[in-house]
Amino acid sequence: MYYNPHKLLSRNGLYNFIVGNRGSGKTFSFKKWAISSFLKTGKHFVYLRRYKTELGNMNSFFQDIQEYFPEHQLEVKGKKFYCDGKLCGYYMALSNSIVVRSVNFKEVDKIGFDEFVIPKGHIRYLEDEVVKFLELYETIARTRDNVRVMFISNAVSIVNPYFLYWNLRPDNNKRFTSAMNGLIQIEFVRDEDFIEAKYKTKFGQLIKGTEYGNYAVENEFLVDNKHFVEKRTPNSRFVCSVTYMSHTYGFWVDFSEGRFYVSDKVDPSTKRNYVLTDSDHKPNMYLIKNRRNAHFIDQFVKAYENGYCFFENQTIKNQSMEMFKMLKG
Repeated sequence: MYYNPHKLLSRNGLYNFIVGNRGSGKTFSFKKWAISSFLKTGKHFVYLRRYKTELGNMNSFFQDIQEYFPEHQLEVKGKKFYCDGKLCGYYMALSNSIVVRSVNFKEVDKIGFDEFVIPKGHIRYLEDEVVKFLELYETIARTRDNVRVMFISNAVSIVNPYFLYWNLRPDNNKRFTSAMNGLIQIEFVRDEDFIEAKYKTKFGQLIKGTEYGNYAVENEFLVDNKHFVEKRTPNSRFVCSVTYMSHTYGFWVDFSEGRFYVSDKVDPSTKRNYVLTDSDHKPNMYLIKNRRNAHFIDQFVKAYENGYCFFENQTIKNQSMEMFKMLKG
């Protein structure tokens, strides 16, 4: 009933993304894979979260898995994992990963990045996050090709920095999607036995048919919906461009309809080019830190707050939500 990564791992991807029902055992499956592998091969693992605050209760890391290895002693000491007194792994935060550059990880051959997609209404992604992850990966793997990553997430959103970075647009109606010549594998987990068992619980009965139930049980994306997703009108006029997380968006207005639009189309002749972060800042671009520093941007934030700002696709909408959140402070 609970998730088993065997089919995903058998596809031999280097970066493996698992998106599935809340509570379906995705993180548990990584632990079981990591410990079983250590007992068989002696290879170590890394458990990764985004911020140090997410690693506050690591002493209970093995609590749910210990019974599956009754003949072995699993412990957490410092920032390391031990099996039968032998080092078997490490845990760390991506936000603080620069401090591990001097550590030798030659025995590590797997990384589990838990909650790589941020839940709705929670903390933000790191600035230039994917590059930070790639730097950490290179620190661990060096020139070895055998270090595999399991990215784990609930079905929060199909739009995230990692899918954007490699321009991944998987179909969540398909179980597996392959990209980058098979180096990237994506699995959408939908276990019918888990769904049936979940709905038999009292809590399952409470959430059945609700937005939360669709997310937590049915594996439907929590923040992805079609509200305010529309193609811009032919009469829309270009206002400015905004670059965020290496992607440039065009801001348009149809004055006759009173509608604002955010698009991936821009007017290349414009001189009104804005960026929101230092990492995106280049010559002839205006860096803004909040909406009060840019009249045009402020108008779009207000337009969205008042229900007349639209986005040409789901990816643009979700990224715009991040931009607007940043500008609002």
